[in-house]
Formats: sequence, C-alpha cells, structure tokens
Amino acid sequence: MQPDRLRLLIADDEPLARALVRQYASTDAGLEVVGEAATGDELSDALTHERPDVALVDIRMPGADVFDVLADAAARQPPLPAVIFSTAFDAYAVRAFELNAVDYLIKPYSADRFREALRRARRHRADDDGGLVRAIRDLGPRPERLLVPDGRRMIPLAIEDVVWIEAEGDYVRVHAGGRGYFLTRTMKELESRLDPGRFLRVHRSAIVQASHIREVQPSRGSRYRLLLSDGTTVIVSRSRAPELKKWKL
Repeated sequence: MQPDRLRLLIADDEPLARALVRQYASTDAGLEVVGEAATGDELSDALTHERPDVALVDIRMPGADVFDVLADAAARQPPLPAVIFSTAFDAYAVRAFELNAVDYLIKPYSADRFREALRRARRHRADDDGGLVRAIRDLGPRPERLLVPDGRRMIPLAIEDVVWIEAEGDYVRVHAGGRGYFLTRTMKELESRLDPGRFLRVHRSAIVQASHIREVQPSRGSRYRLLLSDGTTVIVSRSRAPELKKWKL
C-alpha cells in the first residue's frame, strides 16, 4: 500500500451521488473506497468498522443526525477522519462550514472540485481534529455559537450573547450586541436547534433568551410585555403566556 494512500468512506443517501464519487475516486491511484453509507446510522457503523482516513458526508441523510454521529465518533474513537461535507444547500451556508471543515462541496460538483477537496484532506490528515469538533458543536442540534453574516464574511456569535430572535419574512434576524444579523433560516428550524432550557418562543415571530429578560410587565388581554437587556420590548402572545409562567422569572 502506498504510504499516502487514503481510505475513503462515502456517505450519501442518493445512489447516483455515491456512484459519481466512486467514478471520481477511480481516477486517483492513491485513493481506496472502503465503504458506503446511506443513512446516519450506517455512517456511525462505517466510521467504527472501516476507520477511514477521509469521509465524504452528505449533511442531511435519513436516520441519525450526521453531526450527532460525528460528535459521538470523536468522543469514542478520536481522531476523526478528515471530513468533507457535501450538500445541495446554497453557497452562503458553505462559507460557514469553511471556517472549520476540511472542505465543503456543493452538488453537483465536478471531478476537479472533488480532487481539490482530496488535496485539502491530505494536507489536513495529520492535523488535530479540534476544528471539526468545534464545527460539529456550532452547527449541530445544540450549538454553542451561531455563524452569522457580517458584510462579506461569516463570524461566530456566542449563543449566550443572543438577546432575541425575530421573524423577518420567511427568515430570521438575530439580535446580539446591539446589532441584528439576518439569517436564511426559518424560525421553526432555529428554534429546534436552540436549547429550550435557555430560549423561549414567546410569539410566532419572536424567540427570547431568558437570561436577557429584565422585566415582565402585564399587558391587556392576558398578555405580557418583556423588557430585554438591549432595551427592546417584546410582546408575549396569549397562547404563549402559560409557557412564560413556567419559567418563574
């Protein structure tokens, strides 16, 4: 076996996508495909039994969440393989992953783009996997940070600094540090990822962080007004008022 030969695991729920990666991989004499996975659960098994050097992982597959799988693998059998994420998501989301991931491929991608991802994987093969573990924490089900746009770049925003989140059209604006950051995510999606022990949906268009609530003021019609740490006043809808009372603020 060549010293720099890489063992590649392909994880994608689309058979055609896996076949295309196999086709691309067949042109690289230093690459060996050691397995395939079509679900998050199969990915978990393959990481354990195949111990690949590189894993090309589709972000959304059936079964176990891929970030949970990678986090579990990092805890059980470090180090993780070099992970290349692939997805059909838009390019804006890609910039977030590029902060920590080895590489991120947008479908459909070319053979040249695949080879570039492998070159990056080879360069990072001996590196510590702390960057990827941070990416898992930040982009998984319970992030410690959110990656938000700031001009033409993406910056990490600590969850503890988020004061509140408001709906803006089909997407959201995150308020922190006196600024608002527009994210192309829905309220439902973001709510599902935030810790329910810290965040409360008080209205169909507002989520607040409990630690930033400074006052709870009764309002008309069995509603409440919340005064937040940044001076913002947010209305609690009648249907959400019972949930607010459970917090014993």
